[in-house]
Amino acid sequence: MKQPVIGFAGLTHLGLNSAVASAAKGFSTIGYYNDLELVAHLNEGIPHVTEPQLPELMELHRNRLTFSADLNSLATCDIVYIAVDVPTDGQGKSDLKPIKEMIEQASGAMDKNALLVILCQVPPGFTRSLSWNEDQLFYQVETLIFGRAMERALYPERFILGCADPNKPLKPELSNYLEGFNCPLLPMGYESAELAKISIN
Repeated sequence: MKQPVIGFAGLTHLGLNSAVASAAKGFSTIGYYNDLELVAHLNEGIPHVTEPQLPELMELHRNRLTFSADLNSLATCDIVYIAVDVPTDGQGKSDLKPIKEMIEQASGAMDKNALLVILCQVPPGFTRSLSWNEDQLFYQVETLIFGRAMERALYPERFILGCADPNKPLKPELSNYLEGFNCPLLPMGYESAELAKISIN
């Protein structure tokens, strides 16, 4: 089986570090964000977030890493991660509007057979509410830490993956991708994975 093309919709801290880690693991990776200036800087190897190893890894793996402000670039991806940092107010309340907008944009451009994976922190029930084929819809828990984001993205302890039916075999393209990180995989229901992310935080 050919290696899947991986897309990341959203190039904030979460999306950028995750996209670079994907390319570093040997996968062709596309990062999308609707900001021409930001994308131009990234394609020149100039990140807008500060993390150890990030500029060096961007340069080292630039042949597998493309940044685009064209939404249609996601149409070539086998898996698209929604990777938007979640704005949170002083009371800990999250603003889900940017995530919902990015999902709407990305899903409108994606191939109908592609897998959609939510990588942001969302409340339990969010993933299940989305209008995408549930066999192609997943929630993945991320555990990046500021100042250690590339290390965490490259060498996760495990992947917690929310699925419509955790007893079903994973789609081969997603299995192929996640196995590239050489860590245990814990499939569970959507809500259990969403709760796991909140608990880990």
